[in-house]
Amino acid sequence: MSSFNCAVCHGDNHKLLHSLEDGTLLSCQFCGVVAFFPRPTCEELKAFYDGGYHDTFSKSVMAESIFAQHRYQALVKKMHCYAPDLMTKKKRTLLDVGCGTGDFLQVVQQAGWHVTGTELALDAVNRANQKVSGNVFQGDITDLALPCCSYDLVTSYHVIEHLLEPIAQLRRCYELLASGGLLFLETPNIGSLGARLRGKRWSHIIPPEHIIYFSPFSLKYALNQAGFEHFVVYTTAPQVIESTAHWPFPLKKMADFIYQIVPHIGLGAAVQAIAFKP
Repeated sequence: MSSFNCAVCHGDNHKLLHSLEDGTLLSCQFCGVVAFFPRPTCEELKAFYDGGYHDTFSKSVMAESIFAQHRYQALVKKMHCYAPDLMTKKKRTLLDVGCGTGDFLQVVQQAGWHVTGTELALDAVNRANQKVSGNVFQGDITDLALPCCSYDLVTSYHVIEHLLEPIAQLRRCYELLASGGLLFLETPNIGSLGARLRGKRWSHIIPPEHIIYFSPFSLKYALNQAGFEHFVVYTTAPQVIESTAHWPFPLKKMADFIYQIVPHIGLGAAVQAIAFKP
């Protein structure tokens, strides 16, 4: 246990949050980041994601085109609020980090954006390139030769919780953004009501798929560490609540109502951040 160091602040002062069958979740006492221990190796993660991960994900409702359309509509509302000038530009460039099989990129491209995507798994890259004409590249953005200062908007939906080195990727996002550009990031909220009530049975505790977890406080710390000085961090309700899909209708409606209320007190299911580059 003494070999554990926080991937965000590199501190070694931590406490046990949950004991799992194959490891533990440890909470950093300084920055609040929660991480799975023992950390998987790069080789173990590559084997996991090359082992049919995207075949499994493609069966989720989150992989459906209607989900991508709703995601884009919600993003547009945020951009009109925080970056109205961006939405009036004739040429708008977007990079989606961890774009999966490209449904979101396809929707964004159809809305008039010039799009680029990255993904680790070759099969997912090939599927995405069938949708957005060869603009998706295989690899981690920290290794890819993408042009710096080139993108008006970088999106990262449910990617950071998969990473061994989250700060390196956030710093790379900062480098890739054009002056005045924005990073939009979403990740599960370890401080959510669901996480607090369900404990180690929370649906997002699924190592080695998810290995690091953020709350609003710890995500603010991470963004600052990566060089962002101006950002807005808040929690949101889930777009789709898969865990309640088969509940009796009255219980499902009650759960939906609660999920819509708790973001107002910082306990929403997801943390979202909009970070600005000067």
